[in-house]
Amino acid sequence: MEDLRKLLAGYRGEKEMKYYLQFLPEKECLIIHNLRLYDGKTYFQIDYLILNQRFCLIVECKNYYGEVYFDAKFNQMIRKVDEKEEGFSDPISQAKRHQHQLQTYFKLHNFPPIPIDFLVIFSKPSTIIKGNPAIKDKVIHSHSFLEKWELLSVKYKMIAIDWKILRKISKNLLKNNTPETLNLLKQYGIQPNDLITGVQCPACAKFAMIRQKRKWCCPHCETYDAAAHQKAVMDYFLLIKSTITNKEFREFSQLTSRGIASKMLVKMNLPSKGENKGRVYYKP
Repeated sequence: MEDLRKLLAGYRGEKEMKYYLQFLPEKECLIIHNLRLYDGKTYFQIDYLILNQRFCLIVECKNYYGEVYFDAKFNQMIRKVDEKEEGFSDPISQAKRHQHQLQTYFKLHNFPPIPIDFLVIFSKPSTIIKGNPAIKDKVIHSHSFLEKWELLSVKYKMIAIDWKILRKISKNLLKNNTPETLNLLKQYGIQPNDLITGVQCPACAKFAMIRQKRKWCCPHCETYDAAAHQKAVMDYFLLIKSTITNKEFREFSQLTSRGIASKMLVKMNLPSKGENKGRVYYKP
C-alpha cells in the first residue's frame, strides 16, 4: 500500500505539472515526459524535459506534503509531518546530476551545445518549503512555474540551435528512451505459481472466463466479451516478462487451442519475431 501511495502521489504531481505546461508556447517548445536515457555509464530519468531553441529545462516533480527543509550542509531534504521528521535525498543534487548526465549524453551524440537548466517543482501549494533563501532560484511551487519560465526566457535570450536540429534531437531522445523494466514478482516476493491465471471478467472481475463461439463467457455473471484476453496478455507483460509465446499465452489464459491462441495474438498486432512455434511476441 505504501508503494501504491507513492505512485499515486507522483502521478498527481505530474498531472498538476502537466496543467501548467499546456500554457507554454506550443510552436516554440518540445516537451518530453518520463525520459530515461543512458549516458554511457548509467541510466538516468527525467520527469519532464522542455526543449526550445535557446535552452533545455529539466523539471523534477515532487508531491510531498507537510513541511520540507533543504539542508545544504548535508545535501539532504527533511520532511516534517505531525512533528515526525523523515530524511530524503536532496532533489537539487538529483537535478544537478541529471543536468550533468544530459550534457554528457548530448556530447556523446555530437549534438551542438545548448544551455541546460533545471527546476525542482513541488505540486502541492500547501507544502511549506524552508532552507537557504538561495534555493528559491531552483525550487518552486507549480503555480509559480509560468512566472519562472518568463524569467528563464529573459536569461537565455540568444538562439543556440536551429529548430530542425532541435526536432532531430527530440527524435533521438525518444528513440533512445528506455523505460525501466520492473520485476514485480521478485520485488514483492511472489512466486509465479501464486498468480491467479485465466481471463478475468470485465464485468464482475472474477476468474476465469471460458472460450465459447469466438467469445469469452463468464460462468459467474454470463457476460460475453470477444477481446477479454487482451487484458490478460497485458497483465502477463506487467507481472511476468515483456515477451510471450503461444504456449505461455495458452497457459496463462487457460486456453487449449494453439490455433485459436495464434489468431488472438496476431490480431493484437503485437511486435513479434520468429515463425510458427518459435514466434515470440513483445510488449508494445
